[in-house]
Amino acid sequence: MTGAGVTAVRAFVALPCPPILRASIARKIGEWKALRADVAWADPAAAHVTLRFLGNAEPVALERLTGRLSEAAGAADPVIARPGATGAFPGWRRPRVLWLAVESGGEVERLAALVEAAARAVGFAAEDRSFTSHLTLGRVRGRQGAGRAADAVREWRPAGEAEPIPEMILYRSDLGPRGARHTALARFPIG
Repeated sequence: MTGAGVTAVRAFVALPCPPILRASIARKIGEWKALRADVAWADPAAAHVTLRFLGNAEPVALERLTGRLSEAAGAADPVIARPGATGAFPGWRRPRVLWLAVESGGEVERLAALVEAAARAVGFAAEDRSFTSHLTLGRVRGRQGAGRAADAVREWRPAGEAEPIPEMILYRSDLGPRGARHTALARFPIG
């Protein structure tokens, strides 16, 4: 940290979930909650595709990054997304995170690469995991009902039309007893 009183900000860059897909996710999560599984289901209103987790970042680093993110978003082709298959990290046998792929003909992946380059250019360490375009549906907390929940998510095939994602957002993430609360720090029009 630099200077007295400067507090690091837990931050990430993401694409918001498009509205029709968000509504579909909300319906399914409502059904999955009835399974009474030890899963922390995502808040559909906050659903997003994380392009780059920044960790605890100094405010000055985020200020430097903002200009680069604006350039990256402006240089990107429009993102038209549709739901893909469901998945689990690290895998279906012992899932910790249940998710839904977001397909875009490679546009989300290209935008994530631009964001990664922008983050590195202002001094963030290189991301050590490969990028997977996805929306988190739930986090498995314990074994109770985890198999039922994973099976239900694995069997879901969301019907959805392609939807535009017009902006990329730099979020602040504050952790609390009810999970993370995300606040938009800056918005960047895509294309």
